[in-house]
Amino acid sequence: MEVKVPFYNILNMFLTGLVFIGGCLIIFPDTAVALFNSDIIENLGAGPEIVVTICTFAVAYEVGLIINRTGSVVLEPLLKRTKLIPFNDNYTLFNQKKKEYPIMNTLSREYALSRTGVVLFLSLLILSAVEGKCSLVAICAVITGIYFLSCRKHAGKIVELMQNG
Repeated sequence: MEVKVPFYNILNMFLTGLVFIGGCLIIFPDTAVALFNSDIIENLGAGPEIVVTICTFAVAYEVGLIINRTGSVVLEPLLKRTKLIPFNDNYTLFNQKKKEYPIMNTLSREYALSRTGVVLFLSLLILSAVEGKCSLVAICAVITGIYFLSCRKHAGKIVELMQNG
């Protein structure tokens, strides 16, 4: 059995992980400098740059995957329970409507991207708050809000198509 991972998934997880890692480098610059100047990095030498690069890509992908799954397993049930987003759990109806309205695939993908963005920037907001970086907290709060509104909009469109057609 051949398992294919869509390019979209790879890119989504990888970019999410890179943004999180980049955000952490901005939030914790002293730690980043200390890491780059550490004996571990200096002792690697010139040969294993490719290994370090591959490991960096793998870590970025894994971080993005964790953020994505956190959105699915933690954030989505919380948003549904608090009724902050409209939702219809009838997966059979969703699949029927998906055949009738191909836009459902795009809406579903955009919903998932927005949900991941909420978790990503909420995480960076919390880390910024812990470090006392008020301007980063404000920036992350605005971006989190934008992603939340996008998430809500796409969920609403999906539910509307499922109900009315």
